[in-house]
Amino acid sequence: MDATGNKRPRLRNSLDIEAEQLDYLRTGFRSEECALIPEDEETEAILSIVLDEAGWEDYSSEDVPPPDFVNHGQHIMLEAMRVDDHERPGDKKGFVNPSRSHESEIIRQYEHELREMLDMAADDARLTIIGKTSLPTVEDHGYGMYLDGFRRIVEKHARHADSYRDNYPGYKLVFYVFDESTGYLESAEPIKNEIHEGDCLRGRLHYFFADAAFLDVIRSSNADYFIWRTPFKHEHLFAKGLMLPETVVYDVTRMNVPEFHYDRDRMVSMEV
Repeated sequence: MDATGNKRPRLRNSLDIEAEQLDYLRTGFRSEECALIPEDEETEAILSIVLDEAGWEDYSSEDVPPPDFVNHGQHIMLEAMRVDDHERPGDKKGFVNPSRSHESEIIRQYEHELREMLDMAADDARLTIIGKTSLPTVEDHGYGMYLDGFRRIVEKHARHADSYRDNYPGYKLVFYVFDESTGYLESAEPIKNEIHEGDCLRGRLHYFFADAAFLDVIRSSNADYFIWRTPFKHEHLFAKGLMLPETVVYDVTRMNVPEFHYDRDRMVSMEV
């Protein structure tokens, strides 16, 4: 309850709120870390509209027809989603995500203290919790969990693409993926033992934006445009001068990019 006796809204992690996920793109975007596929004025124009807050209506609440955001002036709609590389099938029906569960646990355990901090902060302050489990790397996250989770979440939204278009006829549909995964590389040799900090490993970097398995998901997404935001891969920490795009924008019907095929059994996380 607040000072007036009204029930306070549930405390949520900003990373789980669609408007905040989109804000991460807008506030952290750098053109030098962006790839347009294809690289032309049309694709750039879509990105510019999404980056500009003007004209967008937030329809992410349950009582408004989906998708999450609509720009009536530009006739564009956007559906936001969050993916990572921690999700796996549960012991029973459904999926589990130890990292997300840990985030929720932190909020429940320290809700009083967190609310006090937010009350003292600026009005637009947000709560961001990054869940770090104590699991070994191979149990905490992995390429297989990454690809499978990416596919499941995008396909879940793709099944509703026709209803989005029915709600807003003639509007272009943008899928926006906020991706919290780490970087990966493909080992040159078969992996026989668990990789530990300090081990020397030969391999090739995971060019996620040109990974054929991920591109197949994007092509089948039923979206007109697909924006992929990956702010946490941090490949520059592992190799001097190495930089991958943090934002990739695809015109889905005109995607033309060299494709890489990776052996999921040889994929290793850069974070051990």
